Amino acid sequence: MPPHAFVHFAEPEAARRAAAGSELLVKRARPAHGGSLRRAARRRGAEPFRFAGSRAEVGNLWEPDDFAVAWRAPEPGDSAAPGGLDFVVDPLDDTCRLVFSRDVAFAFPGSRGASAVLRCDVKLEFSFLDVAEVLAFQNDDSLLLRLSAAPLLYYRTAADDVHQPVPFDLLDDDDDDPWIRTTDITPSGAIGRCWVYRVSFKTWLWPEMKDALAYMKGQQVPVVLCGIGCRGLNVNDEPAFGQPTDDLFFSVQYEGLRFPVLFLVNVLVHKGIVNEHQLTSEFFGLLEKEEDDVNVAALTELLGEKFQVFYLCRRLKNVQIRAAENNKLLRLHGSRKVTGDHNAEVRSMVITPTRAYCLPPQVELSNRVIRHYHRVADRFLRVTFMDEGMQPLNINALNLYAAPIVKDMMSNLLQQKTTVHRRVRTILTKGFHMCGRKYSFLAFSSNQLRKRSAWFFAEDGTTTTASIREWMGQFPSNNVAKHAARMGQCFTSSYATVLIQPYEVNEFLEDVEHNGHNFSDGIGKITPGLAMEVAKRLPLMHNYPPSAYQIRYAGFKGVLAVWPGQNDGIRISLRPSMRKFESTHSVLEVVSWTKFQPAFLNRQIITLLTSLGVPDSIFWQMQGAMLHNLDRILSDRDAAYQVVTTSCSEHGTIPGLMLSAGFTPETEPHLKAMLLAIKSSQLQGLLEKTKIFVPKGRWLMGCLDELGILEQGQCFVRASVPSLNKYFGKHGSRFSSGNKSAEVIVGTIVMAKNPCLHPGDVRILEAVDVPELHHLVDCLVFPKKGLRPHPNEASGSDLDGDIYFVTWDENLVPPRKQSWTPMDYSPVHARQLLRGVRQHDIIDFFLRNMVSEVLGPISNAHVVHADRSKYGAMDDKCIQLAELAATAVDFPKTGKIVTMPPFLRPQEYPDFMGKEDDISYKSEKILGRLYRSIQQYMLVRSLEDFSRNDVPYDTNLEVPGASLFLEDAWQCKCLYESKLNRLLNQYSVRTEAELVTGEIWSLTERNKRRKNEIKERLKHAYSKLHQEFRNIFESIGADHGESPEEKKVLVYEMKASAWYQVTYHPKWIQALRETSEFDGKEMPARLSFPWIAVDYLTRIKIRRRGQADAISRDRGLRFKRRFSEGCEVSWMPEARPLYHFALPT
Repeated sequence: MPPHAFVHFAEPEAARRAAAGSELLVKRARPAHGGSLRRAARRRGAEPFRFAGSRAEVGNLWEPDDFAVAWRAPEPGDSAAPGGLDFVVDPLDDTCRLVFSRDVAFAFPGSRGASAVLRCDVKLEFSFLDVAEVLAFQNDDSLLLRLSAAPLLYYRTAADDVHQPVPFDLLDDDDDDPWIRTTDITPSGAIGRCWVYRVSFKTWLWPEMKDALAYMKGQQVPVVLCGIGCRGLNVNDEPAFGQPTDDLFFSVQYEGLRFPVLFLVNVLVHKGIVNEHQLTSEFFGLLEKEEDDVNVAALTELLGEKFQVFYLCRRLKNVQIRAAENNKLLRLHGSRKVTGDHNAEVRSMVITPTRAYCLPPQVELSNRVIRHYHRVADRFLRVTFMDEGMQPLNINALNLYAAPIVKDMMSNLLQQKTTVHRRVRTILTKGFHMCGRKYSFLAFSSNQLRKRSAWFFAEDGTTTTASIREWMGQFPSNNVAKHAARMGQCFTSSYATVLIQPYEVNEFLEDVEHNGHNFSDGIGKITPGLAMEVAKRLPLMHNYPPSAYQIRYAGFKGVLAVWPGQNDGIRISLRPSMRKFESTHSVLEVVSWTKFQPAFLNRQIITLLTSLGVPDSIFWQMQGAMLHNLDRILSDRDAAYQVVTTSCSEHGTIPGLMLSAGFTPETEPHLKAMLLAIKSSQLQGLLEKTKIFVPKGRWLMGCLDELGILEQGQCFVRASVPSLNKYFGKHGSRFSSGNKSAEVIVGTIVMAKNPCLHPGDVRILEAVDVPELHHLVDCLVFPKKGLRPHPNEASGSDLDGDIYFVTWDENLVPPRKQSWTPMDYSPVHARQLLRGVRQHDIIDFFLRNMVSEVLGPISNAHVVHADRSKYGAMDDKCIQLAELAATAVDFPKTGKIVTMPPFLRPQEYPDFMGKEDDISYKSEKILGRLYRSIQQYMLVRSLEDFSRNDVPYDTNLEVPGASLFLEDAWQCKCLYESKLNRLLNQYSVRTEAELVTGEIWSLTERNKRRKNEIKERLKHAYSKLHQEFRNIFESIGADHGESPEEKKVLVYEMKASAWYQVTYHPKWIQALRETSEFDGKEMPARLSFPWIAVDYLTRIKIRRRGQADAISRDRGLRFKRRFSEGCEVSWMPEARPLYHFALPT
């Protein structure tokens, strides 16, 4: 780092003059370069609460009153810190800090082991969000802070060279001498394995401490003040106090336990539910006595705890008994884990600068590698590098930056790395030990690269990382980026479907190339027969195959669209552009497929459309219409039905069916909760992302007009109409239509692909009706004619599975009705090695991505400059940022690193971006006005509470014979809810309705940054839970298994009624309250269980309402079709049959 100094000026004019005359500054006959720095730090509104001369101890609780100390911070009188430690509670950013000085030995490169000892300031910082509880003890002047995450650790050289001769306070800003992130500073790894911090302070500081605690309590931190008479803690050093450890992850080892059980013990320890002091010989003895499946179920139940479990052995015995009973119940029903060919139980680990967290195994969609190596599937471990508190690992934690002004002024400033970076590199290169296994780096997918995640594997002597890579295929030999990307292709989550013989594949379907462009990049063909065969292997609820599949086959990737074959035995046709590497794998794997996907605007699309001339009033009206429907979602069945069937994709099925059968949110609390979850989620989308629903729009998969009918500037769109008939596929052909209702779009359409930053990324095309293309539903079909492929014009995309925003709303078509000149998306030349790619090259590539990832900051800067400029996205700065973003997006393919110039970095942000830690301003453009209108809406209309103590019971859902199934239903319900509660607690989701609908909105602030990832995990996890209990529901025993279809239906209706009764009947609700435990509070009623059989409950409801002649005749709604014998539809839009739902009119 070049020599530098910082000068604060009392007057802005003095700073300006000094910067203007900086060339006159001379030191030792050399000119000194000067420059000004616009301070982006927020000025303080309140001074921090500072408690000097404090003491701090880090440890764990053995029992509620026993605190075991693992490390002590320097105390007053120590030579390195004569003043002791400062404990700070800071209202500026709602953090607590422990700050002290210590001597640190630094080794220098090339010094052959020589080191220098420097006095450094050390800071431990944690957010209020990470404080689970504060106990304040007046009898010994101490606080006990129980954390849910490790603090951030920093150091910097001690501030003994600061000269401050002015008589006033300078702006408190750490930019002058920036804090540098580091790893655990304690010899015993106390910060990485302990959860409790004890801070002692001087008695005379109690009045200020009470003010600080009052402030924390006002910020939702649980604070308990223990008076003089309160019993204090027993404080003792742990047995191995101060002893160094070389265990990176503080993993629990015990030879008497098998891996699945031992891994879960580590999950409990890493989550803080138990600590190593509680793992006694009695604890391990209890585990050794039971079978593995009982222990796995018991330990998994303990994972649902929010706080530390005391008296562990007693608790373990109880959950083991319950787990054994539940396992017997599952065996009785013949139930098994919902894995099969498509899914796998995946173990994961999160590594932070100071800790490692084993995560509970999750059933996830599998991939090619894990399916092939299923016998050793438990040896694969997905490792993600994150910051403390499960936050994204910021590049500032990995890079040692000079102060921003120095970095901006100096060219070619060498980037130094922190000890956090060294920790990550060490783990990637040397691996680590966990649960008696040595894990080594294997590979990563492109999606994992973005998330800073990779696969590790524990070799077993037979299967090695080298043998796995060899089996995967032959990858590009001298291009590191492509080599890594092609390896990652094998780890794409996918459904294994049909084995394709080599003679059934045409690998040489000619690419459509002219004018230097490939119009068919990434797309091939599949025959209708094979498409149907593939559809039967997928979790589809309808009888018709999708029109296109995104696939992986051997070394090919891309899309296969349905086209008639030529009776030559060829079932799939692949193009050279789809071939990425050589492989002999022959199973067709499906990643995704065409389906109904409602369209929503976002900030990027709105920014481009406004820049192209679409009036602000259009977006204002569209948001208003959306709010109008959400406002009526509980009071107007038509409005509710429209919202759930048109804007909720597949998640609107259950509430849609309930509404159509006559259930109302006024009398059905689960329906109400689901509608409120949908409303809350969509409001949150409006507030945080300006996600405005577009009724005349879809997200569509890109395909090619193989017939060559479409001309340049044309496209074909046939969009499916929302339908609920798919849910009745198992009720026989009379209840399920084999055709997919769809609408051909004709006229001007607007299309774009995310991310879209350039005005030319929005394309205006003409949708035409081509009968020969009618079989392509939910596709955006592009021409193979023209000067340049339309997909390439839109954000440089192609046809290998990209999804496009499409709208035919004429109000969203820019006035010129012509596309802006597209950006040049010619690929950047990838760096080539003069030798073959080696393992360390792949690791270096992974690390370069971690320390240089800038796509997010580029996108944010684009938003700021577009909002500030009267030219919007057409501003020169926005165009430059769009070009940078295009290069950054392709980093996984090219390895090209992008650097954002200082002049493009924002100094302040519009209010709608919600950047509370930065200077913000009130945006006067449409995004700002839309944002503030939603803020106001949510203030005026506070959401209703989901929970209710009274649960109405619907006697219409009672059927004769249901009593035979009540006991079994009760047992199933208890088991279901124990698993459901674990899911809710694991991610702190507020309501079960969010899980059922997939509309997750109540994540904690800490989890919101990973919202999309967590939503996908939760949706998949609940889907598997739902499927597991749907399988249980459909297991009706040998007595009924061979019965005619009509008798089976009656049995299913009895069972569905029984499931409803044990959930809703007051007698069973009271039984649940008497047996439940939920943090010492009454557990809210869980109501989703019976609706796993929603199709049968709606049958019962419709028939019983019909028999009672309780028919709603409002607005001409009436019975229209026989549902089953003596059963009719009670509420449907006029002239619409039940099993072919269209939009209500």
